[in-house]
Amino acid sequence: MYAAAPISFRPSASLLPAPRRRQLAKLTRALAPAAALLFAGDRAAGQSPLVTQEQAARVGLERAWFAQAPVDAARSRVTTWYLYLDRLYAVTNSGIVTALNAETGEELWSKQVGKPGYPAYGPSANADYLGLISGSKLYLLDRHDGRAQWVRPVGSAPSSGPALSNQYAYVALVTGRIEAYKLDDPDARPWYYQSRGRTFLRPTVSGELVSWPTTEGFLYIGRADDPGVLFRLQTAGDIVTSPAYQEPNLYIASTDGYLYCINGTSGREQWRYSTGYAIRSSPAIVGQQAYVASSEPAIHAVNAQTGAWLWDAPGVGHFAAQGKQHVYGSDRFGNLVVLDAKSGVLAARMATAEGSETLVNDQSDRIFLVNDHGLVQCLREIGAVEPTFYQKLPAPPAEGAAPAEAGAAPAGAPPAPAPGAEPAEPPAEDETNPFAEPSAPDADGGNPFAEAPPRADEPAADRTDREMDTPVEEPPPDEPAPDEPAPDEPAADDNPFR
Repeated sequence: MYAAAPISFRPSASLLPAPRRRQLAKLTRALAPAAALLFAGDRAAGQSPLVTQEQAARVGLERAWFAQAPVDAARSRVTTWYLYLDRLYAVTNSGIVTALNAETGEELWSKQVGKPGYPAYGPSANADYLGLISGSKLYLLDRHDGRAQWVRPVGSAPSSGPALSNQYAYVALVTGRIEAYKLDDPDARPWYYQSRGRTFLRPTVSGELVSWPTTEGFLYIGRADDPGVLFRLQTAGDIVTSPAYQEPNLYIASTDGYLYCINGTSGREQWRYSTGYAIRSSPAIVGQQAYVASSEPAIHAVNAQTGAWLWDAPGVGHFAAQGKQHVYGSDRFGNLVVLDAKSGVLAARMATAEGSETLVNDQSDRIFLVNDHGLVQCLREIGAVEPTFYQKLPAPPAEGAAPAEAGAAPAGAPPAPAPGAEPAEPPAEDETNPFAEPSAPDADGGNPFAEAPPRADEPAADRTDREMDTPVEEPPPDEPAPDEPAPDEPAADDNPFR
């Protein structure tokens, strides 16, 4: 008996006509990236996204809890994770906002903001409210239960989510104009200021100050609860991140490689620290230390009061949290990195699932691992059952109390500018200066910062849950009526669309 040898037939490409060979080659090149993604997905599918207790224990941690925000995996992703002390918020690109208890992972509420399927931008929170942008409308929700307080249109196309102080919601428009809406009176005319250049980052409320960067390299700083611009800072590079705050100082990172510490009251530069590389992520201030990651990558630790160098850790590109004896971050491969808090020496490293990343937490000692599928895990140091908070929940102002003018200059004198910071200049006689400080009230009591009464043709803001998704009339025109005062009226030459 003879075993028949298997016969295989492999058609030669040379037997195909030239046009067919070219088509086959094009098809192969087109399918190659899709095949690579498919096989990569198969490999990732075999790895659990959850950190096991055994993995965490090897680096001195334990998993406190994990949770899943509601996400339609086939249609949407989480675009923003936002931590505000005792709450963790997830916002999807279909407009769903979910609030979680940051200490237990319990889902507190989940709401649709705006039209279903439309993205929402933000959020920003204060002690009572949560603010978001969807379309060209500003939404204000109760932070505790997600109920709608009001919704109103903004003056033009918004460039980012809002920022909330105790009394105002600040919205940046693509034209560089900043608008401030009173939280307790949505029908009031908004305060506005026209800055130079456009802004694509949302304003930042830091304590009693509000700030926003522009594409011209300026950072504007003003009062948060009594709108008015104090001064502006210009660095040698662009400012592409939000500043950090520790009373009374602002910490500003720039692509020129410097971390600047600016006194928020006077505008004076306290110190500057050079990382040697561009900085594209926000600094974090924890206790007496300031952490900033440069694009080298490396994380730098400096004294928050003096700017003195403490240590740097090459290869660590992201700050995550600070514990009792360790600082936590992540490297460019997504691994969780454990550093000694005093020296910055690498203590341990833990691999995480593909797609997981650490959330910047300068508010407590908890470590949050998140992904865009809605999964969040909270890690803590072994035995640290009670969280350590580095920031306190701000108390809302007392009823009837006048708004504090944080950072206001002494009467009759503007704040002293820092090197690189300049106060608003008075306008020339024949032109209007958009950087001018507001003039003193007239004898008849006219205040350029006072909200003018709404015009008869100005639409009222919607207030109920039922009206959250209903059409809103066109917003009022940007220009005030001839007989109304116009605070900080921009000059005609500053129109970026000219």
